[in-house]
Amino acid sequence: MTLRLAPLLTLLAAIAVSALGPAPAQAAAERGPLRSAAAAPGEDPNGARVIVKFKAQGGLMQALSASTPRALGPQAASLLAQRFGLALRDGRVVDARSQVVFGDRSLSSAALAARLEADPDVEYAVPDYRRHALAAPNDPLYAASPTISPPAGQWYLRAPNSTLVSAIDAEAAWSLTTGSASVVVADLDTGVRFDHPDLANKLFPGYDFISDLCVAGDADASDPGDWITANQCNTTDAAQDSTWHGTQTASLLGAQTNNGVGMASTGYDTMVLPVRVLGKTGGYDSDIIAGMLWAAGLSSNPTANPHPARVLNLSLGSTASCTQAYIDAIGALNAAGVVVVAAAGNAEGLAVETPANCPGVIAVAGVRHTGTKVGYSNVGPEVAIAAPAGNCVNLTGPCVYPIITATNSGTTTPAVNTYTTGTNYAVGTSFSTPMVAATAALMLAANPALTPVQVKSLLQSSARPFPVQPPGSTVPVCVAPSTVPQDECYCTTTTCGAGLLDAGAAVRAALGAMPVATIAASTGMPLVGAPVTLDGARSLGSGLSYDWAITSGATSASFTSSTTASRVGVQFNAPGIVKVRLRVTDGTGASATAQVAIGAVQPPAAAITVSPSAPVAGASIALDGSGSTADASAGRTISHYQWAIISGNAIAALSGATDGPTATVTTSAAGDFTVQLTVTDSAGAQSSSSTTVTVAAAAPASSSGGGAMSLAWLGALMLAVLALRWPAPRVNALRRARTGR
Repeated sequence: MTLRLAPLLTLLAAIAVSALGPAPAQAAAERGPLRSAAAAPGEDPNGARVIVKFKAQGGLMQALSASTPRALGPQAASLLAQRFGLALRDGRVVDARSQVVFGDRSLSSAALAARLEADPDVEYAVPDYRRHALAAPNDPLYAASPTISPPAGQWYLRAPNSTLVSAIDAEAAWSLTTGSASVVVADLDTGVRFDHPDLANKLFPGYDFISDLCVAGDADASDPGDWITANQCNTTDAAQDSTWHGTQTASLLGAQTNNGVGMASTGYDTMVLPVRVLGKTGGYDSDIIAGMLWAAGLSSNPTANPHPARVLNLSLGSTASCTQAYIDAIGALNAAGVVVVAAAGNAEGLAVETPANCPGVIAVAGVRHTGTKVGYSNVGPEVAIAAPAGNCVNLTGPCVYPIITATNSGTTTPAVNTYTTGTNYAVGTSFSTPMVAATAALMLAANPALTPVQVKSLLQSSARPFPVQPPGSTVPVCVAPSTVPQDECYCTTTTCGAGLLDAGAAVRAALGAMPVATIAASTGMPLVGAPVTLDGARSLGSGLSYDWAITSGATSASFTSSTTASRVGVQFNAPGIVKVRLRVTDGTGASATAQVAIGAVQPPAAAITVSPSAPVAGASIALDGSGSTADASAGRTISHYQWAIISGNAIAALSGATDGPTATVTTSAAGDFTVQLTVTDSAGAQSSSSTTVTVAAAAPASSSGGGAMSLAWLGALMLAVLALRWPAPRVNALRRARTGR
């Protein structure tokens, strides 16, 4: 089988604060931290430090207030020290009930926080970690700027937001580690341009494994260009310009970063080993597999590899089932601790291609900037995770959200080294894959002891969830398997992997397998009476147990399900702010906490007034909804009205505008009809109310015809009386005079 290169795209919001603490029993050397050999990131090497907040009505705060009524805040370290038998000292006052408490080096901050939080007078205790600014690199193409092309710059590396949903937050990862030269990523591709200024000093020599000289073009790992003329190597070949594909993928893996030149790479300080396995018209399985084994140091044929790779990037593939040859090779690589990452392919949403569909591979799908599947990306249950692959959104003009890569301007042989732009743009799963591979390298730099299975698991468990299809969307949900092409669609965990790549969360998870507590709320603005689900299932750690607690506002809400499950239900019975804490504990006893604050409000209330209250058929009926109310205590107002006839449409119809506080109904017959008013408050909450109106039949109408009939009847009666008293001729004369006959 020949593998051919495919053309490879918020009253409150829920506030979650994660407290990340180290595993107390785990040696620093095992965690492999970047900044200190004795402390986890953010930990003070001088000893534990914890922020403690005391309960307002607790005995400790009452005792402190009685003894030091003018104090600005608590200083209770000595009392806590006596209770716990620990060496503690006071730190700064944070507020009227909060202070910092210092401990010695015998406990980590997380461990001390867990101990202190068990005290009945303590509302909460969280580690007082050191934070750092997330420095952005100075590469000119990194930041968005109207002076570059594309103006969005390297949007996919920055922190995600409401527009750039799928951005991978590489800066958060770089704040923990910028990688290590000892963790090598092999790029099995078309070779590289060693003379590209953003790749100089970031490449090992590599090797060329192409056995077909027509396909190869030269004998080393440099890329001479993979252009072909028609039928050059095969009778079915069409003419094609050089792609410089290997230079593009290598730059995403390890372009020099923060050097003031060109672009940044996900891998930052990660070194790249180019292994040339693709040339004109693609490359053979045998060459690719031989290159994979050599790149990992599992083969010395034809020569020993002095720079064995821990991660292999395979931005290549074709339609086929995984063969036994790939299964054997990937099995050996995984057993040797090598992570294999491959592109799902670009066959318009069809099945995942080989070798991405092989067991032991981290298969990568491509998503748009909005987090939906990009049209060309393949999908399927084999996909492990999704990452930005580039998309244009516009039909004309420069591409808006492509992936910036290093490239060469030559159409055949090499010319000027340069970068892709909004005009000469790069999109494809070929370019989402290096982001995942480079993130894996950062994880291994943070924790070299990770196995390929652990790397994949941590990538998946730390991934952000895919956006959910909104009601009324015309964009469908992805399906798999599919035998017909699928354009843009909403990803699921069975089509595009576990979620969206989060490089920062993945590296945090890799730093010593410490638990990380996370809470996701089903809504950030719940209504009284409506259920809320809090989900801690994306917390990180091995063998986690869960403990949920309402730390304040318990009179406003209560749990509706088990507080020891990963998910918990909360029901609000009154407006107010409720704080919920989740503590997760792993199998080693290390724990972490997260807290969410949720403000519930009353739903809006729709009120309908009907005038007249007893209408008759044919009458015009006025509807008034201006008496509808919203929760003014939360600053809400009614912002929208919508009227509808929900039954009795045969006798009643709305006339005029239906989206204001008032509306008009016209009726055509007697009967009942029901009108509904739906109101929306200024925060988007809705409520509906309906009322049934009975329409009476119209009263018989008086008319001139009816009067004529009454006079005729009276005249006839008079003639009958006369007939009894007068002779017939006279009566007949009177009759003729009345009737004209």
